[in-house]
Amino acid sequence: MVTMKKGLLATAAILSLTLSQAAFAGSAVDAVERMASESEPTIDRTTTGSVASDAQYDARGVVMPNAEVTLGAGIAASIKSMPFKEGSTFRQGDNLVTFDCGRQEADLRGAKAGLGKAASIYSSKKRLKSRGAAGSQEVKDAAADVAAAKANADGLAQVISLCRIDAPFNGRVVERHAETFEIPAANAPILTVVDDSALELDLIVSSKWLRWVKPGTTFDFAVDELGTSFRAKVARLGAKVDAVSQTIKLTGTFIKRPQNVLAGMSGTAKFAPPPTN
Repeated sequence: MVTMKKGLLATAAILSLTLSQAAFAGSAVDAVERMASESEPTIDRTTTGSVASDAQYDARGVVMPNAEVTLGAGIAASIKSMPFKEGSTFRQGDNLVTFDCGRQEADLRGAKAGLGKAASIYSSKKRLKSRGAAGSQEVKDAAADVAAAKANADGLAQVISLCRIDAPFNGRVVERHAETFEIPAANAPILTVVDDSALELDLIVSSKWLRWVKPGTTFDFAVDELGTSFRAKVARLGAKVDAVSQTIKLTGTFIKRPQNVLAGMSGTAKFAPPPTN
């Protein structure tokens, strides 16, 4: 009987200890959950939803010049002058590069003298033929000499035309690839210039935007480098949708040309949400 009582007491003690441990564990879990709940930041679901909605109509873009051209040397000759530095502005027709073409100019003068001589002989042969002192073949040969001399002079004149590079448009110098007194090889790059009179914005957007974006759609373009936004509009849509990314290129223009925006700057285009109807 005594042994049975001791067993019952031991069992009761173990059960009491187990219940105590369970209660402690339960209170610990409750405490952890309560701390996590207290530390979890409160989220304004209305605000978050609004931001996500606006972000859906943002697109990254790059400011592009109206044209960018790298001008090359058409002749292998020493650079005589190149007055415009990087960043300088110029007008259409301004002389950007002049090559030292003294030898070519001398060759052209000689070719013109040869043309004059050939033309004089041809005239003389025609007069002699009219008097019966020269044959038809002599006149034909003289005419051929005139044609050959003229072709030679024209070819040298074309070479001389390569001795200067004039500005093809109003713009600015981006980079000088050569300097005065250097002798670049024919077709080597000399100057890179841009026409920034009318800047464009290159954007890549979801092709689903084609449901509501069209030429004339306005948006704000926030320029990263300036921290300023400018009003712009869609000028034209890309000709093809990229089937893999399901995107399309849009080209935009500033409604009013900003003076402090440069080609190559980047930013974010922010479109108003499309109509819901």
